[in-house]
Parts: sequence; C-alpha cells; structure tokens
Amino acid sequence: MTGREFQTVWLPLQGKFYRVAFYLLENEADAKDAVQELYLKLWTLRGHLELIREPSAYGSLLLRNLCIDRIRKRRPREELREDQADDPPPDLLLEEKETLKGVLEDMVALPSNQRKLLTMRVLQGLSYERISKLTGLSPLNIRVQVSLARKKLRR
Repeated sequence: MTGREFQTVWLPLQGKFYRVAFYLLENEADAKDAVQELYLKLWTLRGHLELIREPSAYGSLLLRNLCIDRIRKRRPREELREDQADDPPPDLLLEEKETLKGVLEDMVALPSNQRKLLTMRVLQGLSYERISKLTGLSPLNIRVQVSLARKKLRR
C-alpha cells in the first residue's frame, strides 16, 4: 500500500478512531496518544493492509486492543496506591485484631456497672450529664467509674 492509498483509506477514519479511544480511555490526551499509536502500527503493517476489506472495523479492533493495554498498564499503579492508602499491612491487621480481642475479653471481666458506663461514654459517645440522667448516678461518680474501668483495661 502506497502512502497516497494509506491517506485515502485510513486517514478519513481518524475521527471515528478518536471517538472510540475517548470512549474507552475517558481522557482526551490518552485517546489522542492511542490513535497516534494506532496509525504508527497501521503504517508498519501497510504492506498487509491491502487484504483488509473493512478498514474501519479492523482499525477499531486494533485500537480497542491498544486501549485495553493502556488501561492495564495504568491500573496496577492505581490499585497499588489505593491499597497502600486504605489497607494496613497484614501483620498490623493481625496485631490489631488480637488487641481488640483482648480488650473485649477484658471488657467482659469488668464489673457490670463499670462496663455499662464505659460503653455509654466511649462507644455510644454520651456526655456525663446524659449518662447521669439515664442512670441516676452523679456525673462525678460516673467519671470515677469510667476512669477505673479504663485503668483496668490498660493493665
């Protein structure tokens, strides 16, 4: 295929190829790069392009594969960043689970009144005044009981 034939057959399809690439990549710069890469590939294959009966379909298929390759190259880096930001290392997770299990076991060992007050204050986030109204205990007594419960858990 000569350069003139290439221009006549393949270059008019550039707009269609760009739309396909933009649809797949969702980025103007990446879509332009993918179309440019497609035309480089087509130019290197120009000796065999005369056999292609549907240039639009063939070009779209090549472009689709190029876009998928670009997405695959991009994805591992994105996933790595997300994993690093969201998930702590497995050994830290195991340590946190063991710590939580120990705290829960220690909570069960607390006297029921201290456990109830600590739960209301820490887990439910209630103020000392609100707990006082619910339990009938003085705010000072509640502070003392919560403090004692925390000390027992720290040990």
